[in-house]
Amino acid sequence: MRWILCIVLLAGCPASPTPTGTVCPDPDPNTLTYDNFGKSFMTRYCTWCHDSHLLHSQRNGAPIYHDFDTLLGVLEVPDHIDQETGIGPKASNYFMPGSRCPSVAGGPLDKDCNQPTDQERRDLALWIACERKRPHNFSDGGVDAP
Repeated sequence: MRWILCIVLLAGCPASPTPTGTVCPDPDPNTLTYDNFGKSFMTRYCTWCHDSHLLHSQRNGAPIYHDFDTLLGVLEVPDHIDQETGIGPKASNYFMPGSRCPSVAGGPLDKDCNQPTDQERRDLALWIACERKRPHNFSDGGVDAP
């Protein structure tokens, strides 16, 4: 009887964010970059709530300092992004974006969220895996700078 109860309880538990296990190939193919993938992905699906310009009250629960409007912001929490949204060999994560989103950045959750395709989620995990290994210079005011 105890085993049946344990199985029922475990079956009712929702999945939890899990690393995708995506590894950047060596050498880095450099086919997915911030400029040709990351920036548009973040703008389309994330910065409605994850933007450094939004006040805490406008973030709809998005954690402070989880800001994806710059490459630096993304690279501050790449594991979080991978575990919430990416698809890879070890996990398929559909936690973000949620089901409801704002029509305007920082607004109330008043519309259904656009959802990335599975291919976009796989590309996200690969881009994160590669981007975190690439050299960046955030102090020179160049393309990587916030």
